Amino acid sequence: MPLNKLKVFIISILPCFALHVSEAIAQDLTKLSRYDQATYRAITLWSNNNEQLNNELSDQIKSSGLPQDDSSLGLIFKHVIWEGFNGDKVVENWFSRPSRLIETNDWDVLKSLDAELYAGVRSYFIYSSSAKNDGHEQQATPAIEKLRRLKSEMLEASNSRAVALVSAWLGNEFQSKSHIDALVEFKYSFNYLNVEKKDSFKAMLTQREIAAYIANILIELQLYSEALQYADYILSIVPVSERYSVDYIASVQALTQLGRFSEALAKSELAVELATEQDDTDNLIVALILNLSVYTHFMTEAEVDKIRGLAGRIAVVVETSTSSSSSPMIEAYIQTALTLIEALDGNDPVRFSEEVDTLTEKYETWSAQHPSPTDINLRLYQNLQRIYEVKGNYKKAYQFATKYRSLKLDRNQLISSSNTNLGNDFLSKEIEITELRNIKINREKDQLTNQANFLKSILFGGLAIILGFTTLWYRRRHNIAKALADVDSLTGAYTRRAINSWLTFISPEQVNCAVLLDVDHFKKINDNYGHNLGDEVLKTLSQIIIKRIRKIDRLCRYGGEEFLLVIQATDISEASAIINVIRKEVEGIEYWGEQEVPFNVSFSAGIVTFKSTDKIESVLERADHLLYEAKRTGRAKTLTE
Repeated sequence: MPLNKLKVFIISILPCFALHVSEAIAQDLTKLSRYDQATYRAITLWSNNNEQLNNELSDQIKSSGLPQDDSSLGLIFKHVIWEGFNGDKVVENWFSRPSRLIETNDWDVLKSLDAELYAGVRSYFIYSSSAKNDGHEQQATPAIEKLRRLKSEMLEASNSRAVALVSAWLGNEFQSKSHIDALVEFKYSFNYLNVEKKDSFKAMLTQREIAAYIANILIELQLYSEALQYADYILSIVPVSERYSVDYIASVQALTQLGRFSEALAKSELAVELATEQDDTDNLIVALILNLSVYTHFMTEAEVDKIRGLAGRIAVVVETSTSSSSSPMIEAYIQTALTLIEALDGNDPVRFSEEVDTLTEKYETWSAQHPSPTDINLRLYQNLQRIYEVKGNYKKAYQFATKYRSLKLDRNQLISSSNTNLGNDFLSKEIEITELRNIKINREKDQLTNQANFLKSILFGGLAIILGFTTLWYRRRHNIAKALADVDSLTGAYTRRAINSWLTFISPEQVNCAVLLDVDHFKKINDNYGHNLGDEVLKTLSQIIIKRIRKIDRLCRYGGEEFLLVIQATDISEASAIINVIRKEVEGIEYWGEQEVPFNVSFSAGIVTFKSTDKIESVLERADHLLYEAKRTGRAKTLTE
């Protein structure tokens, strides 16, 4: 074809080509919107107690076309769902686990279509993927480094809202590691985020939540005046009828610390009133605790009956709440109030000593199950100092004040040393310098106004931080936080704490089976083939078991290479059949790892029946005895009662 004719031909088809590309992009954007909304709603709204809603969410996933889509967009959102549901078998009803990992070019497809959504989805994916990994309280996590790289990527793209989305998640990661770093990220993101949520990963974190996070940190830093500004901003943007009790926490705490007790009391009582009208027991518990904390700040003998009544009311409400009945936090708060009352008007030293011992036990239980146990221990020392002050035992009060200062100093030094490895990009560094100057100025100002009470620890001091996790109430329908405490990071099985809590909800009438399984010769596997292959054995065994059991059953990693499987409404013969199927599948695997190392794996098991009213220690002791006999008599077998 002559050159001129070729030019004419190319020019003639350009409009058609451009139209085709435009239509393709429009279709991708429409598909992207469906996937974004369906995935977001499934992850954030799914509830084990609402079958009608779950069916609706399931239908939305299926009708979105996502299960059949193997494109880059389909792969990304399938992975997001698998991570968001933490191995819940409900996902298998929609589609199988993606056969490959997300690659850079897959993310590039999403970024080219919507940079903000890319920032939101990838930030959440990083957060949810790493949330299951156990980590030390004050150490940098891989998620922080990944989020920082993502933030730099968005900075280079000059997309302020996308940067803000990543900064919000980054601040979330920093909260237990560095107050200043978290404050820098939250303050940067605050002005760019949506005021309210939408069904999109672009609005998963909003101004409402970020303002609460900022206020909580400022309270911890004793910057009560500035904290009150952010706390009151939350109340200004949320209509009264739509507020939760956690919306009032920071405001009430700041007002209390500033000595404005009447205002604090009025707001806490409004929170109780709203929660009562909403008929939400969990919400009411938080409101009552908040109200109780205000009274104990300016406690006199006149308030004893009021405090006793509030503590009693909390206990009654807890009994009617299915989700909070076993909460160690609630138990610790109730016991704190009771111990303080005993300190004020009790005359029996033996009873007072017993109350203090019980209080310490409650806090130790709470601390053992909390992602930041140091914070809980600090509150215990503060509360014991206050209790002994009320009792008039100033020597003891001084001892706990010393313990508090020593532990806080140790924690701050640990944070400081760990932060040397965290690094900062140039923008964050400049903001941090400014923040530090402002903090110094504002702290001096607040200390002048509170000098009289500065050294006096207050009951429930720092409630906003202790209840910091309840700011997740804004994401109360989300399943993200559950992974931090309830799921073992390696295997995807439940933790021992989670299984103990779950057992209390099984019907007391039905007969169930408890199975203790232990991988045979696991130490030899680690010694001969390395810990990576040992980890793969545990993960594979866990995945096979989870695949074979029902949604009403639970698998728990009980320790090392030992698992506890609870099979509901099942007799010994049925449980044995399930274990035999699992055993055949595990023993049938001939090669392990990417190098396909040849060896076989077996496990031993002990099965017992029980009812939820039985003492769990006794049930496990019986199962453990059978497991030991199976090991002693040759392994690779199951023994039953």
